[in-house]
This record gives sequence, structure tokens and C-alpha cells, in this order.
Amino acid sequence: MAEGLILVVLEKITANLGGAALNAIKSKLGKEAGIFLEAENSMKEIESEFEVMQAFISQVDPYSENDQILKSWLKHVRKIASEVEDIIDEYAFLVGKMDGSENFMKKTFHRSKNVTAWKDISAQLNQVKARIQHLTTMKKRYGIRVAELGGGTSSNSITRQVYLSDSSYLSDEDDEAIIGNEVEVQKLTHFITEDGVGEDRTIISIWGMGGSGKTTLASSICRKKEIRKKFDCYAWVTVSPNYHIEDLLSKVMMQLGISDGTTDATHLMDKVNSYLRDKRYLIVLDDMWNRDSWLFFDRAFVKNRFGSRVIITTRIESVASLARENHTIKIGLLPQRESWKLFSKKACSKQNKGISTIPEGLVPWANKILERCQGLPLAIVAIGSLLSYREMEEQDWRAFYYQLNWQLTNNPELNWVSNVLKLSLDDLPSHLRNCFLYCSLFPEDYQIRRKWIIRLWVAEGFVEDRGTETTLEEVAEDYLKELTQRSLIQVTERNEFGRPKRFQVHDLVREMALAISRRESFALVCNQPDVTDVGDDVAKRVSVHIGGQVFQPSLASQHLRSFLLFDKHVPIPWIYTASSNFRLLRVLCLRYSLLEDIPDAITSLFNLHYLDFSRTRVRKIPKSVASLKKLQTLHLRFAYVRELPREITMLTRLRHLSVSNDLYGTSIPANISSLKHLQTLREVKANKDLAQNLGYLTQLRSLGITGVQQNHNADLWVSIKKMTILTKLAVATRGDDEFLSLQKLRPLRNLEKLYLTGRLAEGMLFPVSDGFQKLKVLTMCRSGLVQDPLGSLCQMVNLVYLNLQCAYDGESLVFSSGWFPKLKQLYLLDLRNLSSIQISEDSMASLTYLQLRELWNLKEVPEGIKHLRSLEHLIAAVLTVVH
Repeated sequence: MAEGLILVVLEKITANLGGAALNAIKSKLGKEAGIFLEAENSMKEIESEFEVMQAFISQVDPYSENDQILKSWLKHVRKIASEVEDIIDEYAFLVGKMDGSENFMKKTFHRSKNVTAWKDISAQLNQVKARIQHLTTMKKRYGIRVAELGGGTSSNSITRQVYLSDSSYLSDEDDEAIIGNEVEVQKLTHFITEDGVGEDRTIISIWGMGGSGKTTLASSICRKKEIRKKFDCYAWVTVSPNYHIEDLLSKVMMQLGISDGTTDATHLMDKVNSYLRDKRYLIVLDDMWNRDSWLFFDRAFVKNRFGSRVIITTRIESVASLARENHTIKIGLLPQRESWKLFSKKACSKQNKGISTIPEGLVPWANKILERCQGLPLAIVAIGSLLSYREMEEQDWRAFYYQLNWQLTNNPELNWVSNVLKLSLDDLPSHLRNCFLYCSLFPEDYQIRRKWIIRLWVAEGFVEDRGTETTLEEVAEDYLKELTQRSLIQVTERNEFGRPKRFQVHDLVREMALAISRRESFALVCNQPDVTDVGDDVAKRVSVHIGGQVFQPSLASQHLRSFLLFDKHVPIPWIYTASSNFRLLRVLCLRYSLLEDIPDAITSLFNLHYLDFSRTRVRKIPKSVASLKKLQTLHLRFAYVRELPREITMLTRLRHLSVSNDLYGTSIPANISSLKHLQTLREVKANKDLAQNLGYLTQLRSLGITGVQQNHNADLWVSIKKMTILTKLAVATRGDDEFLSLQKLRPLRNLEKLYLTGRLAEGMLFPVSDGFQKLKVLTMCRSGLVQDPLGSLCQMVNLVYLNLQCAYDGESLVFSSGWFPKLKQLYLLDLRNLSSIQISEDSMASLTYLQLRELWNLKEVPEGIKHLRSLEHLIAAVLTVVH
């Protein structure tokens, strides 16, 4: 919908109007600042119009796809909003060029080219105001109005579209419904049939992404006679995103055999409640989209202590949480074996030649098709069924595979697969829609890092400001969590204590998002050698996956906000040419490119918020980086930069600065007190002045500092003590001739991860107290501890990850009963004097992973391993067991 773009535009208007920097420019220009005032007034008028327009659009039913007049009008709204965004960003670009002394500003302003540019902005704003007025007139002329949304009190207020859930597509033939879901079938059967006499009504939920088989699973159990006969009555109702409660209650009553002609919601709820009062009932609410609808059902479905059951299927985790504790079933994607079994059954179902398995010559193409389905039952069944009507010929299957994207969009027998998946996108609130579409810019099957995508969203301006107590990154974390709960993205890797680290978008969902992105000019992906131009789409974002060297940036590139390069083989001259076109760019990611020097054009991108040269060959950051006043993120991880210019301290909006990822570190200017917004600083090389000035960076959440010397210790720990919200700290010495003195290290109450590399003074552990209660990850390397540290470390009761690598010179370690109750991963590495490990019963009760390596003097395999009942993985390498 268009309101997502309008929200971004409104945020940009707010960010660019007024402000200390702009007021300073107007003050220095004096009377000549009139053109600024004219532009500001026009933007304020547009802001008012957009606020009302956004409120109107937000009330439009997102499922009213059949309203062609409304769709056409929204298309024009989106186009105007996009033009306003261009004007605002051009305004910001011109303001960025004028940063400097009063004489410099006046000189810059009076250049004929710049005067013309400012006049063009005023003229464009006036034209936009007229076109917005025309849109308002057009809305009245064609009677465009807000239709009443589902959940209201009138069933006749709108003509509803036919809504189909998974049950319309996945049949219940034989045991097809339970292929790959045997465990879930057993769970659901148990939840339904367990003795419930004397218990209140029990809610059971089944949740997962669209097309995963939730409805089919529920149907396959509930349709069985042996299940039905345990209940006095039964009803099944599909809720749909745009439900009307009166319609739903009427359907329930019809299935229960209750007759009543009323359409009043309250009366209907009371009628159902009265009927069910003395009955044991089984009711299925299929495809429920929000918790609000449960308020009506909760009143209607009486708690009568007869062991009744209500089953909810949903794509939304928060809806699934309505279920009774431990009565939630998560439906995942099918693994390869089950996918193949289901596909083979469907693809061979119509053959008259006795074929029950896929012919050998078609197996490679079947595997390719299944790779695209990625274990989604809806897609497997649909595509397999369609192929069952075709000849079992390699040429036919090859052609179908290469046309699969087209088939899913245009073939009437398959496009409902996209429609089912698209329902999840249609249900997204506007603040999440742009964030989700942005995920489609990453390559197919790409494992997207949580921190990476969050910083990209913030840089693009997609994240709303919720006040000074909450960072934009924290708000973006909530966005990411909500997309996960809505089954639009899948978490593929979690960090040491369970937080999502990487996630992935299902291929078919990604294709759907890409089609929408291109249609709305949100983004364009170049992944074929014959894609050579942005074209007429004027896409605001471009991601180059393959064939970058033949992609030709054009005038349309000046409208780009994000440019992501995943092609590692594009020539360096191409990068120079492309970057010279990116006038209004906010995000530039050249990660993995062959770039060695930074093009001059990049430091003229005054709107740039995110700049990424990670894993490139870049060795030097130019002084002209100071002109990037709006830069929030600068990534140089695994690049060759060893020193940053002092001009880096002029980037006062920096939030994340990540440099080299080795023990040498990157030198940065010591006077960094101006970087007060920094949340991330890694991995920087220590010096005495820097150790003192770090204390000014009180907003740091993550700090990595290396090359620490003895004379840095006192100042360093005093500075770190001031970082009250620090959650991750990594400190490393310059070498084995230096040491870390931790006696002045005081509890950091929000610290979650601590990495210490280097010899500790006198082999003494830092003071451990209740101030480290939030610490979950601890890694110590080359520490030179002389006493068993476990008696102190066990006070960190929330520790889930402990790594001692060449950290202890003693001969024995003792894990006593009750110690480390939450520890899940333990690494004991290169402890050369260690000869004994004692593990008491009830120690490390949650440990699932244990690695023992290079324990050269270990006299026996620890007998106490038998007490680790939760252990799943044991890796023991290079152990010398002495008999």
C-alpha cells in the first residue's frame, strides 16, 4: 500500500525541516535565505496533506484488490509521494553542499548552478501541491471512499471477496496430509483426545507460514470418525483476514444446528454460549489473523468443564499464544526426503502407464523444482499436480523449471499459490511493509545477518522514532521479531543465548516480494547478464547479484536510495562509473568488491547514511570523508585500513564504526569525544589518550579494543565504567609481554558478552560479584590463570557459553554440584597442564555441547561426563590419556 511510502516521506520532512544545522545556514545567509523559507512553507503544506491522506489510506481494506478505481488512485498517490521524496532528498543534498563558513556558504549558494537548483525545488514543490489537490478532487469525482473493514458490526457494509485458506488447495486424500508431519499428527491427536473431563475448555494452536499445511493437519485429524464421536458437536469456520464476526457466528450456529434470524453480534454470541453450555464441543477456527477476534469467540465458546476443545490455525505467533501452555504446534517446512515423497506422489498421480516413481531422466529437474519449493507443502502439491498432467519428458520438465516464476504468477492453476503467500504481505502494517520488501534485495537462499539488515533499515529511514529512551536499532529489533512471528521470515541461526543471528526468506515469498517491489518501483534486482539498465522503472533501490559488469547506470540511478553489490567480479572502473551517478544515495554497500581506493564521487554523497567496504582491498580512508555529515554506519571489517584520518571525528552522527577484525586493530584519532552517538566501536587500536577519551562514548553498546598496554589499564577501566549500557566488550593486549590488570574492572550490570585476550596481571581473575548477573558469554584466551577460576565464574548464574582457551595453567578443574545451571556450551582448549576434570552430579544441568581439545596432559577421560544428561555433542580431539 502507498501509506508505507508516505510514512517515510513524512519522517524525512520532519528530519529536514528546521534543526540547528539548517537554522545556522539561514542565519549566515541572512536576507538571501528567503528561498529556504519558501521551500519550507511548501513542505509544511505538503506534510499536512500527506498526514490526512495517510490516515485515509490506512483505513482502506488491504484485501480490496478488485477495486480497480481505488488501485489506480493509490498508484498516483504513490507516484506523487515518490516525487516528494526525491525533492526532499535533493533539498538535503543541496544543504549538505553548503556546510562551511559564512563566505563559503554564500559563494556556494550564488553559483548559478546552485541558484537554479534551489529555484527548481520551489517550482517542483508548487507543482506537487497542485497535483495533490487534483488527487483530492479526483477522489471526490469518482466516489473513492473507505470501505468498512472486517470485524465491524454490519455484514452488509462491503461486498467481500471470496477468501480461500490452505484447505482449499491441500486435499485430504489418504495419508497425504501427514507426509512429514507424523510427530505433529501425534501431538494434535493427543491434545484432542487426552482426558479433559472436569477441565475447562482447552485451546490448541497450530501455526506456521502460509501453505505449510496447518489447515490440512487439523482437517486430517478432525474429520476422523473416532475423533468426532468423542464430542457432542463440531464446527469448522475459516476466519479470514477481513472477517465479519456476525458472519462467522452465523456459520458456527448453522453447523451446530441452531436456527436464528438475528444479525446482532451480542445476541449471536449469547445464543452460541447457551447452546454449548452442557455439551462437549470441538470447534476449529481456521486461519485466524489477529487476537482481537478471539474476544468474540471467547464469549461465545463457554467454559463448561466438559473437556471441550478449540483449535486455532494461524500464521501469527501472537495468535498462537492464545493456546493453553504447551498446546502449541509449530509447523515447519518439509525436509528433503518428505518433500520428495510428497512431490513424487502428486507428480505421478495421473499417469496411466503404471509409473509410480519419477523416471531417472527427470530426477535432476525434479530436484531443481523442489529446491525452489523449499519444503513448502502448498507449492509441492500444486506444482506436482500440474506436472502430473504433462508428459514425463525431460524437455517438458526442463522448460517448466525455467518458466517457474512466470508460471506461479500467470498460470491460473498455480497463481493461487502466490495469492496464499501474498495474504501475509497484505496483512502487514505499513511500518513493516518496506522493511520486508527490503529483505528481497538479498540473493536467493542468502543468510541475512540480523545486525546488518537492522542498520540498513535505519539508514533508509524505515524505522520510527519512539523517543529518546529507545534507539532506532531497538525499534528495528521489534520489527524483525514481528516479521518472524508473522512467518514471513525464518530464523536459520541463533547466537549463544538464543537471539536470532541470521534468517532467510523463503524463495517463493521472496519472488512474490520482488514482483511487488518492481511493480511499485521500490527496488530492482539484477541477477542476469542481459539486465543492463535500471530502465524506465526509476527503481529507488538496486541490488546487483550477477552480471554487474554489463549493468549500465543511467539517469534513473540519480533516484537511487540504496545500491547493494553482491557480484564479486565487477571491474574497478565500473564501480567508479556507477558511483558517480548516485546523487541521492543513502545506502552504499560494496562489500566483497575488488575496490582498492575509494572513488572521490562517494565522498560527495551528502545524503549517505550507510557505507560498507567490508572485505574489500581498501587501504585508506580519504580526509574528504568529513563531508559525509549524515553517515550513521561505516563498515571496514576485514579491509586493509590500518589508520583512520582525524576527520572521522567530524562525523558526529556516526552510530556504528567497525574496522579491522584482528589483534592488530586500526588506529583512530584519540579525540573522539564528539562521536557521542556511537553505539558500536570495533576493533580499534589502543593508545593512552584513546583509553581516556573512551569515557565520553556513554552510548556504546559494543566495544572492541586491541593492542592494550600496561600503562593503558587504569584509564581504560575508568572509561569503561562510564559505559553503563554496554552489552558487549572485547579487550586484547598487544602481545604476551603485556598484561591486563582487571582489579579496577567494576561490575557492568548490562554486560552480556565479555571477551578477554591476553595475560592477566599476577594470573588473577577479575573480581566477580552480582554485578555480572546478565553476563551470558565469556571467552578467555591466553589469560595465564594460576588458580581454578570456576569457583568464581560459577557466580555468573546466567552464563550460557564459556570458552577457556590457553587460559589456565593449573592441573585440575572442578565443576561442583549446582554450578553453571544455564550453561549450554563449554570449550576447554589448549590447557596444557590440565590433568584432571571433575564433574559432579547436578553440575551444568543444561549443557548440550562440550569440546575438549589439545589437553595434552589429561590423565583420564572425565568420569563425570555421565552426569551431563542434556549433552548432545561431545568433541574430543588431541587428548593424551595416560594409563
